[in-house]
Amino acid sequence: MKLFYLGFWLPPDLEHRYPALNGAGQLWEGRLLQNISSEADWRTASILDRKIKLTDADRQAPHRLLLEARFGKDLQAYPSFLELRKTYLAWRKQGWKPDCCLIYNTHPISNAFVRFLAKHDPDVKRVLFFLDSRYFGTKLGRLKRLRFKLKPLHWSDEEMLPHFHGVAAASFSSKQFCQDRSILWHWFPGGAQADGLLDKVAAPSPSGNKRLGYFGSHSEYAGLAELIDTFRSNPALPLTLSIAGEGPQTAELKKRTASDPRVEWVGFFNERSDLGRWASSCHLLVNPRPSGYGNLNNFPSKVFDYMQLGRAVLSSTDATLEHAFGDALMWYESGNQQALAQALIDVSGRSNNDLLKSGEELLEKYSIAYSWTETIQGLRKWLASV
Repeated sequence: MKLFYLGFWLPPDLEHRYPALNGAGQLWEGRLLQNISSEADWRTASILDRKIKLTDADRQAPHRLLLEARFGKDLQAYPSFLELRKTYLAWRKQGWKPDCCLIYNTHPISNAFVRFLAKHDPDVKRVLFFLDSRYFGTKLGRLKRLRFKLKPLHWSDEEMLPHFHGVAAASFSSKQFCQDRSILWHWFPGGAQADGLLDKVAAPSPSGNKRLGYFGSHSEYAGLAELIDTFRSNPALPLTLSIAGEGPQTAELKKRTASDPRVEWVGFFNERSDLGRWASSCHLLVNPRPSGYGNLNNFPSKVFDYMQLGRAVLSSTDATLEHAFGDALMWYESGNQQALAQALIDVSGRSNNDLLKSGEELLEKYSIAYSWTETIQGLRKWLASV
C-alpha cells in the first residue's frame, strides 16, 4: 500500500535540535509512522512552526516535505499549501500516487489540501486521524460559523467531514457526530510502548511518605493547578507530590508551592530512561485532566506510559479512559475538588504493597491489548474496509 501522511511530525534528524518540542503529539505521530510504515510505501509532509529553523539540507530528503506555518497566522499558511500541492503533483508526474492519504488533525493547510485532493484524485482514500479539537463533534453557532467563513483557508469540522472517507479518533466523543453524517469511524487511541523506559522499574523506598507522581504539560488544560491546590488544602496528608515536565504555568505553580516541603519539582526529562528512573520513586501516578478545554476530544496518552511503568493510576473520570481500563484505575469525578480531596485521603490510607500490586496488575492485564502492535493491526483492517 502507498500512503501519504500529512501531520506535524518532526523527523528524527531535526528532533534532537528541538528537545522541548518532543511532546506527546510528537511521540504519538512518530510511533504511528514507525509501526504503519513496515508494510507500506509512504511519504510524509510535516507542518512545522516557523520558530523551527530549517536549512537547505533539511529540505532535500526526496520522500518528505517540510512546510512552515506560524500557528494562528493563517495567511502565512497559503504559500505552504501551494508548495504542498506542487510537490504532490510532481510525485504524481513521477508515477507515485498514494492509495490512502492520512491527515493528523485539521489545520488550514491540510484542510485546503484535502479539498484539492478530493477534486484532483477522488479515488484516493482520505482518512482523518482526529486527536484533538475544542470544537470537533459539536455544531457551531451562527456567529462562530461566520467567523470561520471570514478566515482564509478555514472551514469548520462539519464542513470538512464530507471530504473524508473515514475518521480514526482517539476518543468516543466524535463517534455519533461522524455516524450521523455517514462517515466511517474507528476508535484509535494509539498504543503503549515501553521503548526507552527502564527494562524493569525499581520499587520505591519503603520508608517515608507515599509518593504521587505527575508528568506532562504544566498547562491549564492538564489540571495540574487543581491537583496542587487540592493537595495543599490538606497539609496533614502524609504524601509527597513529585512533578515532572514543564509548561506555561510552571513558574507560578512553583511559587504557589514554595512553602510546602511535600511538593517537589524534578524538571523536564529529555530522555525516557530518566522518566523510568523517576517513576521508580513513585507509588502512584496521577492524571488530573479536567473535562473542559476540549479534553473530551482527546485521549491522555500519558496513561499508557503510566501503565508501562507498572504503577497504580489515579485519574479524573473520562468516558474513553473508563472504557479502556474500567476499574483497573482509581477514579474521582472530573472537576470535583472534593472528590479529588477524598481520593487523596483514600490513597494515603492504602498500603505501599497494595498500590504496587495494583500497578503490576494494570501492566499485566493491558500491556499487550494496548500495544502499538495490536492497535495498528486493528487500524490496518479498518483502513482496508474504508
